[in-house]
This record gives sequence, C-alpha cells and structure tokens, in this order.
Amino acid sequence: MLNYLKLGGAALIVAALLYGGWAANGWRIRAAEAAVLKHELRAELQRRVRADADRLSLQVKLSEAEAKVGTGVKLVTRTIREYIHDTPDCRITSPAVINGLRDLRAGIVPAAPTQPAVGRAAP
Repeated sequence: MLNYLKLGGAALIVAALLYGGWAANGWRIRAAEAAVLKHELRAELQRRVRADADRLSLQVKLSEAEAKVGTGVKLVTRTIREYIHDTPDCRITSPAVINGLRDLRAGIVPAAPTQPAVGRAAP
C-alpha cells in the first residue's frame, strides 16, 4: 500500500507541475498580449495628438481666412462709399424723365395711364 501512496503522491506532484506550467504559459501569453496592446495604445494616443495638432492648425488657418474675408468686405464697403456718389452726373435732360426717376427712387409708384395704349393687337 505504501507503493500506491508514493505513486499517488508522484501523480499529484506531476499534476501540480503540469497545472503550474499551464498557468505560467497563460501568464506569459497574456503578458505578450499586454505588451502588444500597450504599443497599440501608445500609437493610438500619438495618432490622436497628431490629429488634435492638425485640427488646431486648420482652425488657425480658418481663422486667418475668415479674418481676410472680413478685411476684404470692409475694404469693399469702404471703396463703395468712396467711389459711389449719391448724386452722379446725369445726361438725361428731360425734366419729366428726371422727375419720374426721382419718384421711383423715392418709392413713389406712378399712377396707371388713364388712356389705353394704342397698338397692334396680338393675333
């Protein structure tokens, strides 16, 4: 019976060694996966930092472009105020036409003509 106890004890020791090796191998595999994940995480963080830097540089460029557009609009309005006058020289000499244009600019719509237009009728 002592032989069976020795054989059973040896079997338990072998089983414990097998289980220990199995567990140690799993730890080794998980450690390798953790190292790979660590490198992937570092690469992802670097990619996000680059993306943020690119986004900020594009925001600066956009702000500069918006400032240029705003400056251009101010320049155009200033130029219009400088070169466009309210009283340009008019070559129309007929007082009736001048009065009619002045009334239209003021928003006064002329009354409809009282006499019907004489012309050729449409076929």
